[in-house]
Amino acid sequence: MRIVIDGETLCDASGGVGAGIEHYTWEITTRLLRLKTEHTFLLYVPNALLLERIRVLVEGAQSKFIIIRSHIPHVPFFSRHVLLPLRWLFSRADLVFSPFGQIPLLWLKPSVITIHDVAIYEHPEWFAPLGNQDFSVRTIVPRSIARASRILAVSKTTAERLVNLFPSVAGKTAVVYEGVGVPKNLSFDASSKRFPFDRDVVLFLGTIEPRKNLPFAIEAFDAFLRQHPECVSTVRFILAGKKGWGTEEVSRLVQEVNQVWSDLAPEGVIQFLGAVTEEEKWILLARASVFVFPSFDEGFGLPVLEAMAVGTPVIASRAEAIVEVGGDAVMCVDDVESFALAMAQCLLLPEGVKMLRKDGIDRAKEFTWERAARETLQVIESVEQKKSQK
Repeated sequence: MRIVIDGETLCDASGGVGAGIEHYTWEITTRLLRLKTEHTFLLYVPNALLLERIRVLVEGAQSKFIIIRSHIPHVPFFSRHVLLPLRWLFSRADLVFSPFGQIPLLWLKPSVITIHDVAIYEHPEWFAPLGNQDFSVRTIVPRSIARASRILAVSKTTAERLVNLFPSVAGKTAVVYEGVGVPKNLSFDASSKRFPFDRDVVLFLGTIEPRKNLPFAIEAFDAFLRQHPECVSTVRFILAGKKGWGTEEVSRLVQEVNQVWSDLAPEGVIQFLGAVTEEEKWILLARASVFVFPSFDEGFGLPVLEAMAVGTPVIASRAEAIVEVGGDAVMCVDDVESFALAMAQCLLLPEGVKMLRKDGIDRAKEFTWERAARETLQVIESVEQKKSQK
């Protein structure tokens, strides 16, 4: 079978932490290529992806693959939805796998798509005004869901919500969890000057946007400091990640809390770090005293799993997917009081969370990209098997 992997969302992970879908696309693509199969992968990559990064992407490939650069004149809509599927047809593709849940309109042959979450349909208020994305959200994604031969959901939570929104997909949806892989030989000295590792670090990592519910964590951190003022000089709350939209409330709260404690911590007890590289991300996760993830909702919650993988205790909201993925290895909280108490347990009684660290590492080992790739390929192959049985 000739399988197109639509790498439209491939990113250069070494230069900065991409959003969840970009990261997923990179990881699932590399692992699919490393499987020993008789299939040929037609890897479509955007022109912006540098040649040296493509070499990294295909390193260790065990299956036959062909790189397809777009080399198509960029004409909005027409290039993506007409010219691109025609090129795939000319490449004799049998099936398209879209890691980001969208299939070009003109592609009428079999397809498998991954759906990461459906929150934008359930809670549009958490997202920036759609603008140019309006057509994709309202038309392309629903049409792709309807036409897909099979659908991969990254969690049971996402699968259930997807079926609630689109009941007709119940029989063709499979759950394939994402994975986590801790890089080897991290250089912990490389970025130490940028990070306040001379103090305990409470870490949030992710895009700063309303959906992440950061005011919850900020208020809890302030409550923790009020209960334990001796920690003002020894603990910092680091917000790592690019700023998205709707950050005004977060910025205001950070300023207010920093002002309260300015006499004892003139540089601020809460600090914005901005976007970080992939290496910096893992250094932060490994060095943090506690990782917090107060998100209203997640389709999977990969940062939680990444923190667990390096043995960092996690405090998170009770978002369904986080509870599903993290299990008993995550301290889930409901209110500011319980959040502040959990921070105190992690920061002041580190011996007491030793078992939580171990449970997190053990739980994270259950989620691998290799398994995700194998299960993804099984779903892809099931489309061809069903076709041959007709």
